[in-house]
Amino acid sequence: MNCSRLVLQRIPGASPKHSIHSSRNALKQTRTFSPFIRPAHSVSTRNFSTQTRQDILVLNSGSSSLKFNLFSVDLESDSVTSVLSGAANGLTVTGDVDPEIKIKQGDKTLICDVISSPTHCAALSVIADTIRSHSSDNISAVGHRVVHGGTVFPESCVVDDSALDELARLNSLAPLHNPHNLAGIVAATEIFPGALQVGVFDTGYHATIPEHAFTYALPRHLATKYRKYGFHGTSHKYVVGEAAKFLGKDKINAISLHLGNGCSVACIKDNRSIDTTMGYTPLAGLPMGSRSGDIDPSIVIKLLQDEGCSSDEVSDILHNQSGLYGISGSSDSLTVERGYTSGDPGCKLAFNVYAYNVKKCIGAYTAILDNKVDCIIFTGGIGENSPLLHSLVCEGLHPLSHDNYSRSSHVSDIGVAGSSTQVLVVKTNEELAIAKECMKFMR
Repeated sequence: MNCSRLVLQRIPGASPKHSIHSSRNALKQTRTFSPFIRPAHSVSTRNFSTQTRQDILVLNSGSSSLKFNLFSVDLESDSVTSVLSGAANGLTVTGDVDPEIKIKQGDKTLICDVISSPTHCAALSVIADTIRSHSSDNISAVGHRVVHGGTVFPESCVVDDSALDELARLNSLAPLHNPHNLAGIVAATEIFPGALQVGVFDTGYHATIPEHAFTYALPRHLATKYRKYGFHGTSHKYVVGEAAKFLGKDKINAISLHLGNGCSVACIKDNRSIDTTMGYTPLAGLPMGSRSGDIDPSIVIKLLQDEGCSSDEVSDILHNQSGLYGISGSSDSLTVERGYTSGDPGCKLAFNVYAYNVKKCIGAYTAILDNKVDCIIFTGGIGENSPLLHSLVCEGLHPLSHDNYSRSSHVSDIGVAGSSTQVLVVKTNEELAIAKECMKFMR
């Protein structure tokens, strides 16, 4: 298979300037109605097997990695079982690292090797061969995580040629993520031509945010173009659903804290997102691993005018040189936490800045919810695994008891019994959530 020109071949008439690898495509006028969103019953013409058990491949295609999970699902019982999982890393155009792939079946490692080419297409070819030889030769659907859907894609959809072309125009909204998400879709369409390709958008869950919360105080002609979208929606939606089941309620008010290398807080009322900390792009909000989060916009002007930085250099500073990395020298939150406990000044400052900003968001969103909060949810890499962070964030807000905390538990209640607001640690599972979205289009 020749994948070297695959992206341009998928978009008729595209030039390199307008390929899905471009991060500077112009965004079409935002719309409240999308012609690409189709209800599940509209795909009934596709010839799915009459068997209720189907296989769904979930892909999370990043800038230098391709993560996957193969699920076996039963459409009658709604059961979902992970069959194979793994990741390819080192998929860089620079070729400065060897591209490696690791594939597991449960606890058994099937493949751990260097692959021939540092491309998403080459990695997916290895994944496809492994799936065919160890599990299934019939993938019914491929679910794709797509970071930014803009207003054009407010919910999951089948990705056909027209939708792919429209998605390419949104690359400038998430230049570090969307082009690579789309590369995964293109490769999967080529390798699994008979499978349904489903896009699941990080922005989708936040489509319910009201206008007064997503509008920036800019001149009106700009405010209609530049607005808050929000991200990590698949994770927030999943953990809110799991928390509601744990609490035995159909609907809950919650403050969901997705804390990993990327971080966001979501304000949830009756299971629906009504505000979140990320904004027009995933750069806004909390300080993150290497992203600045919210800063005074005048600093950007100063960097351009007084420091002599180009716009690309400013972007690199804010995306790659700031956050925990900028303050402590490390973008890894667990490394910063270890430095905090050992007394490293930079790590102590970075971790305190991090926890302070999370705590500030909880206070603000508690007010938005009229002080009626069923639970605080910690999720994400450090959110799920750091009792120290839990304590710093909740100090003075909600008393904690880590007696029930377990890294092996799906949901842990670390709050004090009888509290009106419970504090939960919920393990996110975005791949499972994406698989369940695919199932909606397969019935």
